[in-house]
Amino acid sequence: MKLLENIFASKTQAKLIKLFYQNPNQEFYQRELIPKTDESLGSIQYELKRLETINLIVSQKVKRKVFYRLNRDFYLYPELRNIILKTTQKDL
Repeated sequence: MKLLENIFASKTQAKLIKLFYQNPNQEFYQRELIPKTDESLGSIQYELKRLETINLIVSQKVKRKVFYRLNRDFYLYPELRNIILKTTQKDL
């Protein structure tokens, strides 16, 4: 994880990217990301917005909740997936 934290903009961003890539078919609600990342809601919201801006994740509003998922059509998806897998193999 340390390597990812140094590559990406923040520790929160690295944790979110790792989580999304380890669960590529799953959608997450903001508040359920708090215990999964051990980060504050504010930092999660900030990083989700940044990741959505570059189209790495996409959101979908269902009633009053917004769910986020990995964009598997992201142009760097395969490369990032390989980086995540290589740097987190011992975590899996």
